[in-house]
Amino acid sequence: MRTLLLLFLAAGLAFPQTIMERSFLIRAETTTVDPYSGMTNVCILVFPDGKYRLERSFQSNSGDPADVRVYLDQLPDANMKQLQAVMDDPSFQEIHAESRGGIIQNMDMLEATVPREHGFQNLSFPNAESRKQYEKTLKPLVNWLRDVQKRKVPVAKSEHSDHCTPPRVMYRTEMRPRSRDESDDDQH
Repeated sequence: MRTLLLLFLAAGLAFPQTIMERSFLIRAETTTVDPYSGMTNVCILVFPDGKYRLERSFQSNSGDPADVRVYLDQLPDANMKQLQAVMDDPSFQEIHAESRGGIIQNMDMLEATVPREHGFQNLSFPNAESRKQYEKTLKPLVNWLRDVQKRKVPVAKSEHSDHCTPPRVMYRTEMRPRSRDESDDDQH
């Protein structure tokens, strides 16, 4: 009986909190346009165990079908630590930039989605000019993306493009203690 009473009392002092399970670490994408040759798109999806999927496509101005290549590999520990340092940087975590649409001059798009504890951090910059105010903070991510693209990885010929679509996100609810202020507010 005493245990049951303590459970009811604890339940009154706690409330559910939704937390996102991280089924992936980051999904990033770049798109650049060369007015003379065509458009290059690169996306990457990195999983918590260091495995990643990278897709590179090139659409020429001639109208030929896009050349799409898929690469699957495992990031070395050094690359994982570098990525984690970028994502853990408080300055990086504060960036929440969304594209506003319209005509894009000098397309050099950078997009990233990072699952955080209670939701997603989404970054979307249509060109280098739009990310100028965050240039110092974004530079490590841009450099990391370039380094990963330089890795010598064979094309996964049996894989088809899915545009680095992340797995569905899982949510769970945890009970966390209420603070004294929250408990007092509930009684009024």
